[in-house]
Amino acid sequence: VGRTDEVTRMDEGASNEFKAIAYPNPFTSSFAIDVRTSNTETVSLTVYDMTGRLLEVKEVKAQDASNYQFGDRYPSGVYNVIVTQGEETRTVRVVKQ
Repeated sequence: VGRTDEVTRMDEGASNEFKAIAYPNPFTSSFAIDVRTSNTETVSLTVYDMTGRLLEVKEVKAQDASNYQFGDRYPSGVYNVIVTQGEETRTVRVVKQ
């Protein structure tokens, strides 16, 4: 079972939490991003390899983010997924075996 890399920040006094979780991680064929947010704004999912090369960009509704699969054509390696919604940004690191 792969471990979950999770980055979370809670603003003091704020009730809206913004989380982004990649699963499975590490992955062998593809992965999805589960975005947890109380905000309905569009979410931007941007994937970079470790050299900083942009591989993929998707703009999706927050509730639909986990419907998208990434990484099926990526070579083995480590990738950074930048998840942005409004002023909130999370970076999730994923590993392809």
